[in-house]
Amino acid sequence: MAIFEKTSQTKALIDDTEKLSCTVENAQNINKHTEYILRVQRGVSKETKWNVSRRYRDFAALHSSLQQANIELPLPPKKLIGNMQPSFIAERQIALQNYINEVLKHEVLALSLQVRSFLDPTNYSLDIAEHALQTVSIALRGDGRYELKGPLPDIGWRIRKHYFLVTDTESRTNCLLSWQSYGADRYLSDKDLQTAFKSLLNLSHPYIDQVLAIHNLETGVFVVRRIHECGSLRDMLYGTEYNKNHLAKYANPRIRKPLTMGQIAHYGYQILQALKFLHEKGIPHGHIHPGNIAIDNQRAVLLDLENVLVGVPSLHRPHLLQLRRAAAAEAIDVYCFGRTLYEMAFGTTLNDYYCDYYPEGISEDLESVLRLCLSSTSCKHGGPSLDHLLLHPLFVRAPLNGLSMSHNDARTHLKFPLALKEELKAAVAGIEARLKSEQKMVRSAKREVRIQEILSSEEEIKKQKRRAKKRDSLWKSTSSLAETVRSQSASTASSPTPPAMSADTSATCGPGAGTSPGPGTGTRSTPAASPCAARSSLLAAICAFDKTRLARVVDSR
Repeated sequence: MAIFEKTSQTKALIDDTEKLSCTVENAQNINKHTEYILRVQRGVSKETKWNVSRRYRDFAALHSSLQQANIELPLPPKKLIGNMQPSFIAERQIALQNYINEVLKHEVLALSLQVRSFLDPTNYSLDIAEHALQTVSIALRGDGRYELKGPLPDIGWRIRKHYFLVTDTESRTNCLLSWQSYGADRYLSDKDLQTAFKSLLNLSHPYIDQVLAIHNLETGVFVVRRIHECGSLRDMLYGTEYNKNHLAKYANPRIRKPLTMGQIAHYGYQILQALKFLHEKGIPHGHIHPGNIAIDNQRAVLLDLENVLVGVPSLHRPHLLQLRRAAAAEAIDVYCFGRTLYEMAFGTTLNDYYCDYYPEGISEDLESVLRLCLSSTSCKHGGPSLDHLLLHPLFVRAPLNGLSMSHNDARTHLKFPLALKEELKAAVAGIEARLKSEQKMVRSAKREVRIQEILSSEEEIKKQKRRAKKRDSLWKSTSSLAETVRSQSASTASSPTPPAMSADTSATCGPGAGTSPGPGTGTRSTPAASPCAARSSLLAAICAFDKTRLARVVDSR
């Protein structure tokens, strides 16, 4: 790339695969209606936060647009009377939080334009498709070969990728045109893109789909391919048609048709051969999933090879961010291949970013391959190489069935100029570097959460200790106060008057201790009780003290 040459500045810098989290923070009454304040965060960075104000009818409109996904969502019912009461608003706020959590839990819904526009209206406009239609119409006028027939709305999961039905004016056949905006991982200049696209037009490989036309414009790229009437491999797995809405097809499919072991080995071998060929030429795929694979006459052919050049994020990027060593281009393709193989085998997507347990009855060879690609241990160490997978027994036997041709026997061709090879190498390095930096951010965010949990747990322990000390001190002060009250009550309570001591006792106790007989009486006083009996009477009075007989003191303040 020349020093002063710049890439297009109109590319979409927003990564559409970044996860959005939402918290219903507050509710406020405005003009006789209630608005709920949503706190939205993109990714793990705390700086990318914003507030969105939504009414209940906005939630209802979102719910209506998601009904085609055939997923049950817990939207709270509408209430006409008493909907402005604080207690009801508080209950509804909790219910709406539960609803938005359920929506974001489903990846296919979280990536949809309806949800993104609801939570991030600044970066996601509902008229994106109209702008794409205008751009494609103008571009085809200058091309002259293809005639636009009409859009095929929402047949793919990408928000900024749109499909159109076009007619080849030379052969009078219908073709599929896709328009894709530039992504955040675009590192090639316009000139380098044009050179790379010319090489893709001349690409020849039995397991890579042919590109009929490809052009880069100021804001994106349009590609023309032939139509695969059976749709993609994902359409075959779920028994649907390629031109249906992707939410209706993939969100909660009613039909699931997993492939047989022979088909998995057969198509898996062909996919690996195509990936190995691309890596030998210096260009990874980076976007392997059943939606980017078509089945044509018992052959698996890869689609959307231009994605890595355009710089759009992978469907599996949220899962790749959770891995530690899967940042190299080959490790990414191996990991995505494993997830594709999983969906082919079980007819469903893998929700977690790794898998250590598989259903009983699965083939040992298939389980071995899946563990190599998707186990937690393998993900920590970067996974196997493409050559290592091709030597696995599951794929070694695939060419023996007569359907899969050998890579050496097939005609293959893809040639990039030397200068472009260096630019491609730098672009791939840039993609890997951005992924590594975001993986570090995710690990750092997890570390902060763990530290916060530890600190909060320690703080909670300290609080409990302080509460225990407070209870102990309160109990001790209460006990001492009770003892004081008891002693004071015992001293003031009426006790038996000690009898007068006799002269003998007086003499025994010492001078002045007793009472002398009164004059003229001629008799002695009644003998006094012993000191032990006096102490016993005092203790009996203390034990028999009833505090309920005390007078109640009323505070006059």
